[in-house]
Amino acid sequence: MSITEDLGRIHANVEKHKLSYPEEAGFGELHRPEPAYSHIDPKRYTSPEFLQREFDSLWSGTWQMACRAEQVAEPGDFHEYSIGRQSYLVVHGQDGRLRAFHNVCPHRGNLLKPSCGSAKELRCGYHAWAWTLDGRLKDIPDRQLFPEIKDDDYALHEVACDQWGGFVFIHPVPAEAGSLREFLEPLATEVDKYHLDRFRASMHAEIVLDCNWKVALEAFLEAYHVGATHPQLMTFLDDVNTAFSEYGRHAMMIVPYGVPSMRLEHVDPAEIYESYYSRSASGFRHSKQGKGEDAAGMPRQQTVDLPPQLFDEDGEWRLDESVREYLIKQNRARAAELGHDYSELSDAQMVDDYDYHIFPNLKFNAHAGGALTFRSRPHPTDPNLCVFDVYTLVWDNEHEERAEVAPTIAVNVKEVSMGQVLDQDFSNLPHVQRGLHNSALEHLTVGGSEMRVIHFQKNLIEHLEAAESARAGQD
Repeated sequence: MSITEDLGRIHANVEKHKLSYPEEAGFGELHRPEPAYSHIDPKRYTSPEFLQREFDSLWSGTWQMACRAEQVAEPGDFHEYSIGRQSYLVVHGQDGRLRAFHNVCPHRGNLLKPSCGSAKELRCGYHAWAWTLDGRLKDIPDRQLFPEIKDDDYALHEVACDQWGGFVFIHPVPAEAGSLREFLEPLATEVDKYHLDRFRASMHAEIVLDCNWKVALEAFLEAYHVGATHPQLMTFLDDVNTAFSEYGRHAMMIVPYGVPSMRLEHVDPAEIYESYYSRSASGFRHSKQGKGEDAAGMPRQQTVDLPPQLFDEDGEWRLDESVREYLIKQNRARAAELGHDYSELSDAQMVDDYDYHIFPNLKFNAHAGGALTFRSRPHPTDPNLCVFDVYTLVWDNEHEERAEVAPTIAVNVKEVSMGQVLDQDFSNLPHVQRGLHNSALEHLTVGGSEMRVIHFQKNLIEHLEAAESARAGQD
């Protein structure tokens, strides 16, 4: 029997639980990659030469997320974005416009403004040269000692800067940047329905991981690892019926929630309900119970009671509708209470995990009311390390005053828990990185359920080769 003919049996939960997907989405079995794309050279993750190639031909010429808009919400706010050895400064001008500059003082090369903060001018802490918030040279102490300097020649070097969905992006080469919106389409139009511009970061953790930036990113581009790494999640999400869509260089993965994995023989409705509200990020957001947070600002796992209007004294489900259908209705009702507009979202989007990857290194799980967001960045010199940012984005209650912007915190995941699921993911990564150096490993083999890894790697190589070809043509 062919794979196509057998899909009904493999994905029986689709009909059983009335799962729905966008027309363009397909299951992993429908992705039959050629070895050129599914066999990945381990050196891409371990080689200093390949890391330098990425700095030369990827990070120097692509749109990349620099910060959240709420981190530079007021005139004078600035935020440093670092990628490898390069540092950029996003600045909110007095005219209300966001700009980004190379974060370096043209005088003696000092970082103009490290970290983040607010200021009326951009004054260097070394010799006190100063620039206006729009990058114009403002002041040189003892100016008479520099008679040859012309102000226009010493304006800060500006890079392209734009925002979408509450994310601020920069592109190092304005002449080559093009439109951010065009770069993001057609994904942007789909995600706009979630109103991410209304979200804010309730937590931003910056973590150094013992692995390549692609190893960290790719750990979150597939659900194939759920059964082995996160078995506690299988009672409320169906990893087998995960579907995928490509959006140009970007991609999406849909993981059904409110139904058990097809790998489990039998799961009671009580188990689905309890695990959804105690273990899923979406459940936390739509629960009225006080959930609490751990030291890293992640939701604590909570004990969930079975409401008597839903379960009888024996724990049996009382309603005619399924648990999944009930969760969809509850999530819509809760959204209405909070003043959230999800009129454009399908019923599936009110409960399922719509997981988006924006090339090259931004990934977020979009839910009604929140998004767990990851950004993976390379270490400046060591391919075996990376900087991994975790943002918990939430849409506040529109009837209440918006909460304060969360500060960026440095988290050592060897000492601080990021919650059970992320702890499990992070524990895998150093072992993966060590294994990639093994001399017996000729190539990684990636299959249909990991199609977003294949899609990412294909686009990465194509981007590098195009940039290198263009550079060679200029020589």
